[in-house]
Amino acid sequence: MTILLLLSVALYVLSAILLWRNLVRAKPASWTLLVVPLLAILSHLALLWGYLETDHFDHLNITTSLSTVALLLASLTLIRNRRAGGLLLSPIIYVFAAVSVILMVVSPANWGAQLSEANGLVVHILLSLLAYAVLMLATLYAIQLLYLNYVLKHHRSQALTGYLPPLMTVERYFFRLLSAGTVLLAIAIISGFIFLNDMFAQGQAHKTVLSLVAFVLYAVVIFLHQVKQARGKTLVTTSVIASVILSLAYFGSRFVKDIILSL
Repeated sequence: MTILLLLSVALYVLSAILLWRNLVRAKPASWTLLVVPLLAILSHLALLWGYLETDHFDHLNITTSLSTVALLLASLTLIRNRRAGGLLLSPIIYVFAAVSVILMVVSPANWGAQLSEANGLVVHILLSLLAYAVLMLATLYAIQLLYLNYVLKHHRSQALTGYLPPLMTVERYFFRLLSAGTVLLAIAIISGFIFLNDMFAQGQAHKTVLSLVAFVLYAVVIFLHQVKQARGKTLVTTSVIASVILSLAYFGSRFVKDIILSL
C-alpha cells in the first residue's frame, strides 16, 4: 500500500509538471504525456481497489469518494488532452488526484457509510460519482471559458496565444461534457428513487433537493443553448453555480456525517 501510494503521488506530480511545461511552451503532446499519467491512473486504481478490499468493500467515506472522483477526472483529462483545445487546469487535476490518494490512505477503511450488500445502492453511488466527475470536468472548462473571455476582452491574447486553445473549441467541449454529465446525473437521480427506500428521508432530503436543483439548472443551460442557441457568460456562470450546489449536495453531507458528527 505504501509503495503504491508513493508511486501514485510521484507519477501524478510528474504528470502535472510535464503537462504544465508542455502547455506553456506550446509543444505537441509527447509520449510521456500519455505514459506517465496512464501509469499514475493505473497505480491509483490499484491503490483504491486495495484500500477498499481491506474492508471488504463495506464502507464508503468522503476520502474514498474524493479519490474515486479524482481517478475519474484524471482518466477523462488524459483522454481530452490528446485532442485540440486541452484544458489549462489539467495540472491541477493531477495534483488534486495526488492529494486525494494521500487523504484516502491516512483514513481508516471502515469509516463512513456502510454499503453492506445493497447492489442497487452501489449502482446509484457509482452513477452519482461518474456524473459528478463529468460535470466537474465541464465546470473546469467553464472556468477556462470565463478566463478566455476575460483575456480577449482585455486584449491580452497576444501574450498568451502560444498555449491558449481556441475559444469555440473550448465552448464546444464544455457543452458536450455538460450534456453528458447532465444525462448521467438524471440517471443517477432516477436510480436513487428506484433503489433507495426514501430519497426524502431524514438525512437524505437535503442531498436529494440540492441534486434536483443542480439538475434543473444544468438542464436549463442545455435547453437554452440547444433550443434557443443561447451562449455567453450567463450560461457558463449558471453551470458553475449548479456545480457548487451539486458539490454541497454530496460532499457537504459527507463532510458533516463523516467528519463533524464523528468528532
